Amino acid sequence: MAACATVEPVPAARPLSQASIEALGPTRLSVTGSETGVSKSWYYTEVNGGGAGLIGAIAGAIAAAIINAAPSYRAHKQADEVAEVQTVEALNASLVARMKEEAGKAATSPGVTFPEVLLTYKAATPGALDDAVEITTSYTLSEDSSVLRIVAVATYSNAAIPYRTPYTFTKTVPKSETKGPLYRNTFTYYSTPLPVPTLTPELRERLIANIRESARDAAGAAPVEGSTEYKTMQREIELANDDKLTPNETSLFLTREWLRDNGAMIRQEVQRAHDFVVRYVMLDINRTAIPSVTGEDELLETAADQRTVRRIGTGYEAGSYVCSAADVTAFATYGNTIAVAKSTVAYIKGIKAQAPKAGAGS
Repeated sequence: MAACATVEPVPAARPLSQASIEALGPTRLSVTGSETGVSKSWYYTEVNGGGAGLIGAIAGAIAAAIINAAPSYRAHKQADEVAEVQTVEALNASLVARMKEEAGKAATSPGVTFPEVLLTYKAATPGALDDAVEITTSYTLSEDSSVLRIVAVATYSNAAIPYRTPYTFTKTVPKSETKGPLYRNTFTYYSTPLPVPTLTPELRERLIANIRESARDAAGAAPVEGSTEYKTMQREIELANDDKLTPNETSLFLTREWLRDNGAMIRQEVQRAHDFVVRYVMLDINRTAIPSVTGEDELLETAADQRTVRRIGTGYEAGSYVCSAADVTAFATYGNTIAVAKSTVAYIKGIKAQAPKAGAGS
């Protein structure tokens, strides 16, 4: 029997060397336009069939469809509601504007600077850009809608400057360390968690009312008794009558908080996240320290409200940056799938349809 090879761990972050920083100098930066906007995470429950073979698989698929129908519909409806107050166009425009502002301040600084900042959609121009820093973002509301997580990944690739690992290995160099971008790092922002409501008789009544409302179709009609939709609604009501709020149930109330005052709170958190991402991308792109999986976290900043910025010091995420609220003890979860607003899907389809076709005009 062949022994399994052990891959020595290295952080995902890849800093530039001083020579690479000097070689890059003024470099264009592309904000990769988000194609999901603020997505709503939820947990898809897998269901095994009642028996082997095709019949068992069909039974499992039917059961999964019934169990997941309500949480899926709810998550998509919430994504639609959030997109009304925070569109994908506004998200992308905000990050581009903030990046241009910060890049302008550092235009004459030594090292890597960004005299050109553009917006690129992968739906229109797929693949990595050569000789450009790319920032790709994701915006996700947690399962219970208590936290908005914003993750930005910055990368730089250049065919003329291939990546060479700065690490030494006792055995063969892992394949992952023989290719990929010259520079890479991750910047994660967690909003201040919203307080999870306490279940009371009044809250339970509101929850059941919300479930009934969510079960209505596009025309506003309630599900017909005996239908799959009706059975799904009844199951949700049964679950609502227990003594605890699930993340899906909690999200019914907390999504409303994000939508207050025409989405003022969600826009505020997005702006704070963009400030964090832009500032630390500019700093990190000119930082040459090589991260180690056995280092220690570094506290880089503490704001007036005790929000902190840390550089992770251990494990695969070593070298990455995290901005989070103080004294967080209960961490949000993000399920295993996301719902994207219909308006966002339509917007991206429109961009893709307008993109020049490969080979057109040749």
